[in-house]
Amino acid sequence: MRTQRAPQYRRRLGLVAVAAVTAVTVAACGGSDDDKGKGGKDGKSGDRASEAPKNLKVGQAGPVQEITKYKTTGKFSITPTKVVLGKPEDLKELDDDKKYGGKKVAWIYVKAKHVGGEAVKQPIVMTNVNAETSDGNPATKFILIGTLSSQPEDCVGNDGKRELGREDIWKKGEERTVCEPYLIPADATVKAVTYSQGFYKEPIKWALR
Repeated sequence: MRTQRAPQYRRRLGLVAVAAVTAVTVAACGGSDDDKGKGGKDGKSGDRASEAPKNLKVGQAGPVQEITKYKTTGKFSITPTKVVLGKPEDLKELDDDKKYGGKKVAWIYVKAKHVGGEAVKQPIVMTNVNAETSDGNPATKFILIGTLSSQPEDCVGNDGKRELGREDIWKKGEERTVCEPYLIPADATVKAVTYSQGFYKEPIKWALR
């Protein structure tokens, strides 16, 4: 454990983690207008969603997706770039074996580029991202309050790396790599990264090489 990143007092004050529903379920259930991930302002894929291409590999760009936030909609190129697997013992510092025993973290990285449409403030890039594990089940989105000491140093949340002091608005040409954690079984691996297109279209899938 790297104490400089997760000091003891911080853990005592409450390093809390919540295993949320899977991203696929979140996308299916929907949310507020400001949090729709893609498919237009009504949050439904309908005819706007692209047909899921076949045989994509991590590192290859998928079809352009629409992401809406604060009633503006931009078009984004989505490219999963890599998956970093943690170890089961990384979760020990959460001190909840009942909840996290038999699990480990998969850190999923996605490069997003604004390629058209309106400028969007604080788009939620990872809303529809998930992973398929080697046991055939989806990963579980991991909502983490605080940081695990095992978090990779280049794993940056939804904002990605941006110039300090600059308003978080994505305009055409803006490109960032974002990263978020997911829970998978301790003995599993990630077989593919997925991007949900809602009820009516097959998810886009990128196989790990």
